[in-house]
Amino acid sequence: MVRGEVDYETAPALSAVLHEALRASTEGVDVDLSGVAFWDCSGLNALLRLRREALAHGKTATVRSPSRMVRRVLTLTGTSRLFLPLRPRLRVTEGRSVTPPSRP
Repeated sequence: MVRGEVDYETAPALSAVLHEALRASTEGVDVDLSGVAFWDCSGLNALLRLRREALAHGKTATVRSPSRMVRRVLTLTGTSRLFLPLRPRLRVTEGRSVTPPSRP
């Protein structure tokens, strides 16, 4: 969980932690931003760089529980949809749709 303020001074540290988490993951990272009190374009740029790296490696970068401040910036910039969780794909078996099992 990210807490506090994310701005020009703190975004590089956040970016380093997120990229390390992405490198260590097999599928991608879910970033909990519920504890963020201040969020500016520096934080957004850190997320966009993370997403670009994730996509380059076939992984995901998802924002979970954005704080009100984060949600506002993502909405105003039109970028919120870039960080939504992927919807599970449905398999069709003999005319019926079947929801895939959830991941552990």
